[in-house]
Amino acid sequence: MKRAIAFAAAVLAAGMMGSAAFAIDTYAPGDAAGGIATSRHNLGALGRFTTTANTTEICVFCHTPHHTNTANAVKPLWNRGVSNLATYTAYGTTLAGTLVVSTELGSTTLACLSCHDGIATFDNLVNAPGKNGVTTAGSDLAWSFFSFIGATSDYMVSQRLNIGTDLSNDHPVSVLYREFVAGLRPIDTTISSIDLTSDLTISALQYDNGNIRKNLWAVKGYISETASIFDLLREHRGELRVECSSCHDPHFNNKSFNEIDYTYSVAVAEQEVESNGLFLRRVGGNTGSGLCRTCHNK
Repeated sequence: MKRAIAFAAAVLAAGMMGSAAFAIDTYAPGDAAGGIATSRHNLGALGRFTTTANTTEICVFCHTPHHTNTANAVKPLWNRGVSNLATYTAYGTTLAGTLVVSTELGSTTLACLSCHDGIATFDNLVNAPGKNGVTTAGSDLAWSFFSFIGATSDYMVSQRLNIGTDLSNDHPVSVLYREFVAGLRPIDTTISSIDLTSDLTISALQYDNGNIRKNLWAVKGYISETASIFDLLREHRGELRVECSSCHDPHFNNKSFNEIDYTYSVAVAEQEVESNGLFLRRVGGNTGSGLCRTCHNK
């Protein structure tokens, strides 16, 4: 506990010293949006957070090149069991009148939920590593997982990470992107051209090395200054929709903004020494609510 309190105090002090003392941004257009090995999504034995001694592989917890799970058209090359669509309660009707129902949940959202709904274990795999065999719908391999605090559960139990099956209290996913509704910008808007600073204090221009001004996003595996909102959407049943992957890139260890680490509570800091940027696609995270204001012209 003392170590956790000291850590929390240190990062809080660093944050209060200003962005110059705690700026992390090193991303530029064309840089790879990578770093999964150092992120929480590395559950293998060489990881830094929740890990298992049963394999050093990283990608296997989500992907496999052969015998993939094709239920509900989940992609890409998915290696986990996926809950039945009826398991979920979707957002329902938005203020704009768009109805989102569980049967409309898109493939990329279902992929994320296969861990973050808190149902399947981390080691519920379709194609186990090595020669351990294939189980079409996925199988719990009974591996043990560990974290900084010792043995831990092998499914998502943390309240902040466990989305659960009731999606009605979360930002709508698999929802049709409707221009000019809820203040949404045109789909073809070039993201880096959006002005997010003119209505803020002058210090915002340099906050986190100017990330809020540049408004760069990770798209297709790289940091882009030419991406449009269209690039953040996913096609599902012939329509462009907002999915989990519109805001999050599960492979991007986005350590690029000041705020997040020193907002961690002591209890969380005891388990994790960094936030990994919450896998947000936007360089600078949600500094100045830039993530939200990229799509919502508010």
